Amino acid sequence: GLTDTHSLSITHPGASVIPAALAVAEQEGCTGEELLRAVTMGYEVVTRLGQAINPSNRARGFHTSAVCNPFGAATAAALLLGCDAQQLAWAFGTAGSMAGGLFEFRKSGDMTMSFHGGWPAQSGVTAAYLAKMGFTGPKTVLEGRDGFLRAMSDSFDIDVLHREFGKHYGVEDMSFRAYCACRYAHTAIEALEMIKKRHGEISVEDIDEVVVETHKIAIDQETEPTTLTSARLCTAFNIAIALAYGPRLTEIREEDLADPVLQDVYRRIRVTEDPAMTVEFPRLWTSRVHLKFKSGEVQDETVSYAKGDPLNPMTEGELSHKFRTMVEPVLGRKRTDTMLSHKAAAITLKVRDLMQCVAG
Repeated sequence: GLTDTHSLSITHPGASVIPAALAVAEQEGCTGEELLRAVTMGYEVVTRLGQAINPSNRARGFHTSAVCNPFGAATAAALLLGCDAQQLAWAFGTAGSMAGGLFEFRKSGDMTMSFHGGWPAQSGVTAAYLAKMGFTGPKTVLEGRDGFLRAMSDSFDIDVLHREFGKHYGVEDMSFRAYCACRYAHTAIEALEMIKKRHGEISVEDIDEVVVETHKIAIDQETEPTTLTSARLCTAFNIAIALAYGPRLTEIREEDLADPVLQDVYRRIRVTEDPAMTVEFPRLWTSRVHLKFKSGEVQDETVSYAKGDPLNPMTEGELSHKFRTMVEPVLGRKRTDTMLSHKAAAITLKVRDLMQCVAG
């Protein structure tokens, strides 16, 4: 995928918080500054909740984004609606009953994963509007005996919910994807790119075997790439694409599943656990690539911070190029140029005016 990622919380806040905030801000006539503040606070809630319940939440089979994003979407929506503290607490209480999402889809490769961005957005907006109208929810939804933390984690850290609050924001630690692939695969793809720079272009016909060492959560997620969802989650298949065609911004397509070149390369890739990397996860999402050529030559590379990570950030130009690559085929060049030209002034504009750029 192309969603943003917060590594420590193992979440993708933007998939839910931004569409929820955009919808409410447009409806309520909010400014870009108000939207930005709401999104920042929504991200803060998602990233702190994810850190509080992980890695246990993910290990138990939950999709942490689907679990935490309703609270972030509710926060953003409630702030844009002008909810007071009591109403925000009610919105949290209601969002807690809509928090959930299982990772079982990875085994069969079903479409459910795509539901885990939109449903939390709708849930959060619903919770906020209900709270604004006086619909109550339990204020102890997080810490209560039957609340979120105990229900979602075998080992939670409640202190992370308020530790150094206001000194550093989760939105500052977001990773952006420089190419379309499961985020677990990005450090391995980055390692391959470094090998290519050192070795020169590599023909897949010259490759004997590729071994990728990484953390256990990525290993547990590996599945045969028989559907679009399973292929997108499969580190080995994402590596095969990067080897055969180079990293790309386009999604995996049906034709990729039947591509004989990709299938051949995929069969030569093994993904194994490095226990030390498992211990470091989710602080680090490290991968080590061993690329063995048929000639006997071996190239190794280890990467902990993929392109787009806060410690290996994309440039402004790279982000603009990504935006144009994704948006222009849908909106056309003129509207894409208009949206990019509004970037600096977006904070002072009405969100309705910004959305008009999209509508044309």
